[in-house]
Amino acid sequence: MCGIAGIVDLRRREVAAREVKKMTDAIAHRGPNGEGVFTGRGAGLGHRRLSILDLSAAGAQPMRSARGELVIVFNGEIYNYPELKKGLPGKYNSNSDTEVLLRVYEKWGEKCLGLLNGIFAFAIWDDKCRRFFAARDRLGVKPFYYAVHKDRFYFASEIKALLAAGVPARPNDKIIHDYLVYGYYDHSEETFFDGIKQLMPGHYLEIRDQKILIKRYWYLPELVKEKSGITDREAGEEFWKLLQDSVKLELRSDVPIGMSVSGGLDSSLLAQAVNKAVKGQKNFNLYHFEYAGLGYEKERPHVDRLAREMGWRKPHIVTVRSGDMPESALKIMWHEEQPFPGLPTVAWHKLYKTLGSTETIVTLEGHGGDEIAAGYDYYFGAFILDILRTNGEKAACREIAQFAAVRGVALEKARQMTLNGVKAYVGGGVSADASRFSCAEFLRADFRALKKEPPWFEAPFASHLANFQYRELMHTKLPRVLRSVDRESMAYGRELRVPILDHRLVELSFSLPLEQRIGHGQMRRFMRNAAGRVLSPVLAKTPKRSLPNPQRAWFQKELRPWIESLVNSRSFRARKYFDEKLVLAEYEKYCRAKDPVNAFHVWQWISIELWFRVFIDK
Repeated sequence: MCGIAGIVDLRRREVAAREVKKMTDAIAHRGPNGEGVFTGRGAGLGHRRLSILDLSAAGAQPMRSARGELVIVFNGEIYNYPELKKGLPGKYNSNSDTEVLLRVYEKWGEKCLGLLNGIFAFAIWDDKCRRFFAARDRLGVKPFYYAVHKDRFYFASEIKALLAAGVPARPNDKIIHDYLVYGYYDHSEETFFDGIKQLMPGHYLEIRDQKILIKRYWYLPELVKEKSGITDREAGEEFWKLLQDSVKLELRSDVPIGMSVSGGLDSSLLAQAVNKAVKGQKNFNLYHFEYAGLGYEKERPHVDRLAREMGWRKPHIVTVRSGDMPESALKIMWHEEQPFPGLPTVAWHKLYKTLGSTETIVTLEGHGGDEIAAGYDYYFGAFILDILRTNGEKAACREIAQFAAVRGVALEKARQMTLNGVKAYVGGGVSADASRFSCAEFLRADFRALKKEPPWFEAPFASHLANFQYRELMHTKLPRVLRSVDRESMAYGRELRVPILDHRLVELSFSLPLEQRIGHGQMRRFMRNAAGRVLSPVLAKTPKRSLPNPQRAWFQKELRPWIESLVNSRSFRARKYFDEKLVLAEYEKYCRAKDPVNAFHVWQWISIELWFRVFIDK
């Protein structure tokens, strides 16, 4: 796990080492254990190393191929590198996955991507043919940004490295509009910086004869294999078998590994898979964050129980307080480089800051479980649309009644939850995770009219539920979460791994019939079937909990002076996006509200102002 950067001169001129080093210096936090630069006619590649596999100098980068023609810089991990290595016998100079990746590419070219199990963003320069190749992992766990400026192609793990090389920092009003009007971000190749793009997940990029070509190598809808007729037991067992194998692969490391946990089903299953893989090893470190204040510590008992049942050390608990947001907001924005998900990112930042002072270098987390297994309550509305279409109104009514019973709510409440889910899915131009209230009505009319249509997302499946899951997995919810946890973990030189997002588990989950995802009123049904066989009844039957987040309350009271200092500032008034009078009136109304529905629109004002201050105003 590292930071990569580089320059390809499209006119094949020399690239100076100092130019590349300037880029890697900007992302030194990603690689505290070493640095390296390669330069040649037409290209320069740079690397900052966080040593995980083969801690010796033999694993340093940039790394050359045996014949010396190819040079690679690589960020991430190829978990199945020992198996790939067995298929490519010969002399190796290191025990690193980087050397194996280079060999695999040397033999199969871009087709090697289908063989890789891992999280990665890498770049390879062919010094003989003057060709450039780069790729990003299937789900986009590892970042890759690029820009073309003055006949040069720049790339890096973080945008700040591009800016350090001289790529101008200009606001991209198209994406700012998507964010402020529709609440979308990290949803396309565009970034908040005009002219700076991200290579999308599951894609690779080539530069040949001064032409930039981008192609997709992994497309989930084409890999779905319908498993109609599979039983509850079979679905649970197949998921559990793959999860265990994923965890076994992702425990490969030459440095200490820990786990960030909540009290939810994902964490419990992941912990059990780890416990089996390490054969009950007792010195596994757990980390957990909670918010300060009465009612915000609901996860603690479940986390403590999880540790006891596994026989692991008592979890490290990080408490997030209201003052952490204004204190760390500018630093977090510098690391995030674009607006981020609010208070949860502040919590992740504090968690990894704490973790950065411990022996744990690698952490496992359970991100992705709700997206691949349909765990959020708002997915239920799309599921009911599928039931209406295939089985009719009576079947839909039975499902809603069962949902009410499982969730422990009144039938009318369940109907309203279902309707809200339908609206979230059909609305298209809104976020589905309680972030539906954007700040469009507080924008200046001319900016609001910049774009009339919301972003379009493909719907490649026949199922409404599958399309909703796919949208959140590849375009909306998960991409922004993965970006945030990558930046906050790497801010302190720590590697994050996400076993539930092993591409085989993703493909399996989308191959299972709808009733294995949601059925008999139960969300994530196949995961719960697995849990019932491998976890204690208390952990297996823990219901989905809506975790209280104090952002709404803190924005009303504790953080009000800080927010007012931002929205009343001269710089905020000078922005071309907001109608200042409407913003101030709405915030006053928000602070007086007994129980505000949402704080997302307030966060949008804050985050845009912070972003401009850090990257545009300097």
